[in-house]
Amino acid sequence: MHTIPLDLVLDVGNTRTKAALFRGQRLVRAGVMRSGDGGALKEFLGEDHPGRIAFGSVAAPDPKWEAHLRTIAPTFLLSGGSSAPVRSAYATPLTLGVDRLANAVGAKGMFPGRPVLAIDLGTCITYDVVSAEGVYQGGAISPGMTMRSRAMNAYSARLPLVAALADTALIGVDTETSLASGVHFGIVHELQGYIHHLAHQYPGMAVVLTGGDGLRFARALKSGIFAHPFLTLEGLHAILLHQGH
Repeated sequence: MHTIPLDLVLDVGNTRTKAALFRGQRLVRAGVMRSGDGGALKEFLGEDHPGRIAFGSVAAPDPKWEAHLRTIAPTFLLSGGSSAPVRSAYATPLTLGVDRLANAVGAKGMFPGRPVLAIDLGTCITYDVVSAEGVYQGGAISPGMTMRSRAMNAYSARLPLVAALADTALIGVDTETSLASGVHFGIVHELQGYIHHLAHQYPGMAVVLTGGDGLRFARALKSGIFAHPFLTLEGLHAILLHQGH
């Protein structure tokens, strides 16, 4: 019989929600569902009954969804301005995406005492830095893979929309493979550039990649880069624990 209650943590996006159950500090299981889908959430929970729910959202506010969550357990909405295990030097914390704060918190939890760079490769690519002293510094945002592909298709008359290729060559031999190369290696070199410059500014910096394309680019960057698919969820849970609800 478990005496430690379960925490349900939700990372809510515009179309998809990532969910995780934690017991104490341990992640029990995780899944993905359509945002706002109460049936999918019920299926994910199964026979488990969380004692509390924490959710962070980058989507438009959804009062009906929040009200539904409150019928399951006491629910806490986290934001980029929430009290967290890292101090913030961000000039406009109320505009900071909660996913960025969570990534910073999650990465810092992996490497206490070291500066960290959390990189989330999703719809956009976000870069977030925490100093060795535990102060969130800020970061950068750029277009992700799909956004880059769609932009080149949408803003040109003849360039096709290309999907990510499993094995992208540096030199494209036709228009599609040239586009694929530009997207893939453009991101690779962007990542290398940020990591190189920030490592000089923050000696001993650890780098953690997450997001849908995180593993792909962790492999492309090779040595010294960590991939953590549940970094945002881990960070959201750490923020919940820090607040002591």
